[in-house]
Amino acid sequence: MAQSNQPPVDVVDMSLSKAVQLIRGPKGTEVRLTMIPAGADSSARTTLTLVRDEIKLEDQEAKAKIIELPTGQNGKLRLGVIDLPSFYASFDPSNTRGKAEPKSTTEDVRRLLTKLKQENVSGVILDLRRNGGGSLEEAINLTGLFIKDGPVVQVKDYDNTVQEDDDRDPSIFYDGPLIVLTSRFSASASEILAGALQDYGRALIVGDSSTHGKGTVQSVQPLKDALVHMGIRGLTNNPGALKLTIKKFYRASGASTQLKGVVPDIVLPSILNESTEVGEKALENPLPWDTIRSAKYDHLNMVDPYLVELRKRSAERVAADKEFAYIREDIQIFKKQQADKTISLNETLRLKEKEEADARMKARDKERLARPEPLEKTYEITLKLAQQPGLPPPLGKTNATMAKVSSTKTASPGIGGTNSTAAVAKESATSATLDNELDEDKPPAVDAPLIESEHILVDYLSLLSKGNLAAAIQGLTH
Repeated sequence: MAQSNQPPVDVVDMSLSKAVQLIRGPKGTEVRLTMIPAGADSSARTTLTLVRDEIKLEDQEAKAKIIELPTGQNGKLRLGVIDLPSFYASFDPSNTRGKAEPKSTTEDVRRLLTKLKQENVSGVILDLRRNGGGSLEEAINLTGLFIKDGPVVQVKDYDNTVQEDDDRDPSIFYDGPLIVLTSRFSASASEILAGALQDYGRALIVGDSSTHGKGTVQSVQPLKDALVHMGIRGLTNNPGALKLTIKKFYRASGASTQLKGVVPDIVLPSILNESTEVGEKALENPLPWDTIRSAKYDHLNMVDPYLVELRKRSAERVAADKEFAYIREDIQIFKKQQADKTISLNETLRLKEKEEADARMKARDKERLARPEPLEKTYEITLKLAQQPGLPPPLGKTNATMAKVSSTKTASPGIGGTNSTAAVAKESATSATLDNELDEDKPPAVDAPLIESEHILVDYLSLLSKGNLAAAIQGLTH
């Protein structure tokens, strides 16, 4: 990493907070990042030059999409997916710097759920795979959108005092089928929400073998204040601070989220399942997992009756799915690399390894491009679109279909025979974009865990008969 024309600084093994400090800086200044490209040989390097500017964090807001699946005889089934990158909130509503309104994860998700219900989705997937946590209050309030009321998390203090944090709102905003998708990067507040919905039997948890395992609370204590209190004055520099662990999180059931995290009801293959470098377990001297007394809460039993069959169907699909075959192959390569504590300096051998890796990726891309076009339609819903009537146009075609369209190289009028200048210009721009993409022979990225979660949700809906679902909803409201 380098600042403008300054020499680069090595950030390998540097703390994340320190690296972030080096990346940030005054608006208009330059920073250069030298990195290893994703999927490239470890010897490859590329330099990215950034000019600093104010960044609007809209990408960190909740967003949704609707997956529309054909069901035969011109029928369709709609599934909702909510992507939640963090539990954000305006911690000081009086200081919003001119913003129209304070930010709230719970209110944003409520708006998206309102839109999904208006569009008649039959079930919802809440995607927490990249959610590293955030506001505890928002995690509690968001959990309350799916349950009647009751304990969400228990917090044990340093003196073993246990405080129960409850959802006190007796209303339920969404009472339909729910899947929570997690990964080893789902941490802290994400684990509190997932653990609570699992304890209540309200949602089916799907994902990596466990979540991150961040079940502790830290407090930052400035050393300057302590030194002044001790009578040490005249400090010429800031002595820094100590970060102390002061509390520990526990689920409603009494199990800690520390170290073990939340274990999904259905585990999907993932390289992260094999990694020893992701999660609380990767830290030195992590606090142990333990339990306390369970809180009193209603078990809704919306998952357990169907779990055996859901696991069976999912396992059969995963075993036959090409994307998960690629994941299993990557896992074997990863294990081999982890076991080998050496790296060859022989150029011929390294080039051969690179060629094999490139050939493997090209073969996968070729296979993906040859796949038939998916029949489902996907509609992306931002918070702004959630307040507008109807749906936006569905996402565009995949490269496989675009290749077939591009290969004809024929012009055709638009719907109803229109062929305006604007339409021609749009078509020309699209063709140029497609040609560039096709030259690279790169298919769209495939999100295998999300696709399998959609299949699991369809199975879940088929098993949740109207009578059973009505009984479960009655349990939610009584």
